Amino acid sequence: MAKLFISLYAFITLALIGLSAGLESLFLADDNDSQTTVVRQLLSSAKQQNTDIPLLLQAANIPYHLLNLQDLAWPAASLQQLQDGQALNLYDPKSGEQVYLLIENNKLLEISLSDEPLAPSYFILYRSVFFILLGMLIALWIWPLWRDLEALKKSVATVMPDGNISENHISKSSLVAPIATSLNNMRSQIANLIQSQRELSGAVAHEFRTPLARLKFALGMQENNHTELQQNMQQDVLELEKLVQEMLDFSAAEAQIPALHFSELPLNELCYSVCHKLKKSHLSRIELTIQDSSEYLLGDGHLIERAIENLLLNASRYAQSRISIGFEANTDYIDISVEDDGLGVTSELRDKIFEPFFRPDEGRDRVQGGAGLGLAIVKRVMQWHQGQCWVSESSLGGAKFTLRFPHKS
Repeated sequence: MAKLFISLYAFITLALIGLSAGLESLFLADDNDSQTTVVRQLLSSAKQQNTDIPLLLQAANIPYHLLNLQDLAWPAASLQQLQDGQALNLYDPKSGEQVYLLIENNKLLEISLSDEPLAPSYFILYRSVFFILLGMLIALWIWPLWRDLEALKKSVATVMPDGNISENHISKSSLVAPIATSLNNMRSQIANLIQSQRELSGAVAHEFRTPLARLKFALGMQENNHTELQQNMQQDVLELEKLVQEMLDFSAAEAQIPALHFSELPLNELCYSVCHKLKKSHLSRIELTIQDSSEYLLGDGHLIERAIENLLLNASRYAQSRISIGFEANTDYIDISVEDDGLGVTSELRDKIFEPFFRPDEGRDRVQGGAGLGLAIVKRVMQWHQGQCWVSESSLGGAKFTLRFPHKS
């Protein structure tokens, strides 16, 4: 901060000094000097051509007086200069500057040069030019600082898919170099923390599989494995397996952007394929309707199927009896919507429902199953496709989840 202050203070000081000196020499030069030059040139030219000087001065609207040479006491050098036909300059603090010239009959021509102040408009012009140039100089000094601050702003505002911020490349000579270095250090620390968290989550999820496998094996070896207690235990083991798999999937989705394999996907076939896969396991008690559409979607088929599957699994947990899949397309986007007739999602929870491990309190809770990662994976898939996802109120009475893909022809 001290470097920034000293640099700005020194620059403004030098700019003020330079502008004052330059503009004063341009605007506020002594007008009497220019008047004296003009008058002396005029008198010299008239003297050489034997012109009637008083008449010439009258024509030029230059006031003058005729004096006798003896009216003033002249030093010998000045008197000699007058007698040689040269114009003589004298300055009086009260009267200003005068020019004297000896003409015929020992008559002395006295010309008083005006010492009037400059007009107000002259000073307005001077001040306008001064402040405009000062503003331009300050803008010139600020531009590198503004450029580097914009670069820092973009690096901080750009959050990469793995949750980190992009690295900035600010020059070490920049005034904001210390801030840039601190941001890069913070970026490294964030990256290490995120990587540690992912490694821990992945390791824990993998370690869970071994005891779960032993539990499944032990339950399967029981002779009477059809009792209510054993069936509940088996259901708990399956739920734990599902939780582990969702954690592994989400950890993989967070780790890096996968290689996307884009192709043209017919919407109807895509949705019918996913529904057929879930028909017996999760949609057996649900009345499912799919809107007819001839539209094609450009995207990664496996990932889009996974996103639609997660929405259908989510809807199947809370739907009373109906689920509907609809489409909407125009020149800019293609929407895929999944609606149910359940309790829906309240407006204050709609922005949070796509966060990892988030489960609403009303209706959509752990009792219905799920670890709270299915919708987080949907959001990640939409980010990979440069799309959007949100939840709103359904015409069926429950929730309406919408996937919006950019229309690419």
